[in-house]
Parts: sequence; structure tokens; C-alpha cells
Amino acid sequence: MNLNDRPLLGYLVKRTAEQLSELYESPGAVFAVFCALPDISQQCVLKLLWISGDLQLSLWRSILKKEQLSTVETHIGLLRKLRIIDSTEQLKLNTKFRNSYIHAIRVGKYEASRLKAMAELDEKSRKSANKDLGKKAIERWECILHYLALPSQKSEQGVSGSTKQLFKAAGLTSGADGDNDIEITSAGFQFLLFSQTQQIWMYILHFLRMEESQGKNVMAELDFLLRLTLCVDHNTHTSNNVRSRSHDSGADRENKSTARAFFIDDTWSETITGFLMHLRELGLIFIRKRKDGYFFITPLFAHLTMSCASTTEVSVAEKRSHMGYIIVETNYRVYAYTDSSLQLAILSTFTEMMYRFSDMSVGLLTRESVRRALQVGITASQIIAFLRANAHPETVSAAATSSGTIQCVPVTVADQIRLWEDERHRLVFSDSALYSTFESEREYVGVKEYARSQDILLWFDDVQRLVVVTEDGHDKVKAWWKANKANV
Repeated sequence: MNLNDRPLLGYLVKRTAEQLSELYESPGAVFAVFCALPDISQQCVLKLLWISGDLQLSLWRSILKKEQLSTVETHIGLLRKLRIIDSTEQLKLNTKFRNSYIHAIRVGKYEASRLKAMAELDEKSRKSANKDLGKKAIERWECILHYLALPSQKSEQGVSGSTKQLFKAAGLTSGADGDNDIEITSAGFQFLLFSQTQQIWMYILHFLRMEESQGKNVMAELDFLLRLTLCVDHNTHTSNNVRSRSHDSGADRENKSTARAFFIDDTWSETITGFLMHLRELGLIFIRKRKDGYFFITPLFAHLTMSCASTTEVSVAEKRSHMGYIIVETNYRVYAYTDSSLQLAILSTFTEMMYRFSDMSVGLLTRESVRRALQVGITASQIIAFLRANAHPETVSAAATSSGTIQCVPVTVADQIRLWEDERHRLVFSDSALYSTFESEREYVGVKEYARSQDILLWFDDVQRLVVVTEDGHDKVKAWWKANKANV
């Protein structure tokens, strides 16, 4: 089963049995994992939940129809990888998973989360939180993406060292530690093209992997994260896209619900407290002042509850609601109808920005600007895909009535971007060793023929007596010369 569209499950199947056993001791985490399972996997769990003893796999097969058999066995295989089903030939739920799930459905998801909600909050703090919650969350996430799009001393001011380290470890940025010349990579630019849900999940999972690489036990952090998802109030969630910011407060006016505040428990470990502060940096958690002792779960956090709907489906929904802002003309001019610094930062990675007004900016696609992006690993296909994905509705509708939406970026412009990329592939550079100043024709022929026989010969010139071999073949030639010097 392909788990690329279910990032949480893809992460869990690669964990050890001991790690999953520790995680399944938490009723809140188990309930969140159950919600992330595909529908058929959930049905399998519910079928086995109330069966005492083991169920033979052969009996299960005899009950199912032939056309259902392969599908169900695929989902049973997933449950085995997740250690939710223990044995191979017998179907039996993991005891810890079963007990934790029963406890969670008995007490309810809020009780299973073990988070304490504040009964009352002063009116000033509540109004401030409700007013700023969605806005502050988007601002924090855009700050992270702005640094990724254009790493600089200015953009790094609101970004922690952990985030910078994560981007480097994940291959999203390049540059040595302490090096000011940090640039976005091809993987980093592809990250910016993902949906908001995919971006947040990728960041969180990269963070957990980075913590694991440092020898830390991340199950406590993952358990806390999953328990937080149980407290997300979907009534307060408004769909905000980091690439399309609304200028009116309509979403705020529609948000009739009041956000709940949760206590920051003094008994929490330093690991959990530090993880909470990191979630605050991402905009997933809002803490007005640390001394207040409480936090809010922002609407941005709702993206972490969407894995059960699959991030692919969410991505399609986001694209439908996303309003493009870019118009590309045949003269290579790019018009960006936006005031978002993040969107302009992404655009400037491959465009020479010429003019900027309050709600519109003008840039130019040049050979130099595109090659600058190509040099850090961004591909022509990624640039063209970005321009098409963010095309202004006017260009999309005009292209659709003529020869398809793919023409929202002029063919001449798309082809030229690809040609600029092909220019960099006309020559292939490889490390090598050059041999010259041979004392005789016999020496020259001997070295050349040996290099040819070993398949390490790159180039030769009989007139000037020059031989070029691969870097790895240099040691072979030296060894051969030392052994045959007397004969040549």
C-alpha cells in the first residue's frame, strides 16, 4: 500500500516494535492513529476489537468474497506493519492498542487527550486570541517559508536555530554551518510547491527524524502531538492558504466559535515544553505570553488532522480554493497581483523583480535569473509548474477556451526556460588526470593502450602525445607504470 498520501502512517511503519509499543500505551495517541487509518483498515480493527481469542486468517478468507480478498489482505498487511495486529497466521489485536482504544472511546477524545482546558478566561485575553489566532498562525508559518524561499540575515530573524538545522538536514537548503551564503535547493523549492497540509506534515516528520538522529526518544513528542489533534475544534478552522491571503475579515466574521485555552502543565517534561515552543514557532500553537500559563490550538493545526482524508485529496481541495495571481506574457514579463512578501520571495528566486507597487509587482524572466535558480538545483519543470499552478484566473480561463489550461504560460516562455536549462547540460565535467611530456612514442602508446583496456581512457591526442584518464584510474596507471617502466 502506498502511504505517500498518509504521512503519519508512513512514518509509523518504519518505527521499531518497542517504539510503537510505547506509543500504544497512550489512549489519546491510539485514537488518533485509528482516525488516520484508511476506512477498510478501521473496519478490520473494529471487527477484531470484540473478538475474544485469536481469529484464524483462513476463516477470515473463507468469509470474504474473492473480489474483496486482496483488498482486505492489503489492509491487514498495513495493520501488521503498524503492529496493531500481532501474529502472522492468526488475527489478534495488539493488547496495548486494544486496551487503549477501548479506554479512549469510553472516556471520550477530550478526556483521552489528557489536556486541561481552562474553564474561564478573562474577556480581554479571549477576544484578543479569537481575533488574532488565524492571522498570527499564518504569519508565523509564512515567516518559516519566507526564510526557506530567500535565506538571508533579515529573513532568519524570526526563525530558530532548530528550524535552520532542520532545513539543512532535510536537504531543503544548502550551505555549511555558519555560512551566510545559504541557498534554497531543488528539494526546498519543491517543498514550496506542496499543499499546506503536505508542508506541515513534512516539517513535523523531518523534525522527529532529526531528533531521532540525535539519539532522542521522540515517542513522547509524537504522543503529545497526536493528543493535541484530538482537541482541534474544526468549527474554528478556516481554510487559509499560505499563498493566498485574504484582505478582509470575512473569515473572522464567520468564525462564531470561541477558541479554547489549555493549561501548560508544570509537570510536563522539558522535552514536551520545548516541543510546545517549537509548535508555537510554526504557528500551530498560540501563546500570548509564556507567563500566562496557557495556550491555544490555532486553525493551522487542523491540517495535522487531515491525514485520514489523505493529503492528496486535501491538496486538490486547496488548489480549487486557491486564487492564482501570476500573469506571464510572451515578452517574458511577469505580473504578480499580490502584496504577500512570501509569494514575491518565491517568485524572485527565478525572476528579476523590476517594480513593486502596493498590490502588484512586475518582474522579468531572464537567462541570468533562471540560471541562478538552476544553479541551486531548481529545475525548469519546477519553475514552469509553479507559474502554471499560480496562474491568474483570467489567464486560466482564456487558455481553457483556446487550447487548454497548460497554455496559461506562453509556450515560447516555457520552451525558453527549458532551453536555458539544456544549456547547462551541453558539457559534462568530470575529475580526471592528464599525462603529457612522454619521453618516447612507445611510452605514450603503452599508457594509452593500458588506459583503453581498463576502460579509464577519457581522451587522447596522438599529435601532442596527451592522455586523459579518469580520476579513479590515475592510481591504476601509476601502478602499471611502476611495474612496466623498464619495458617501455
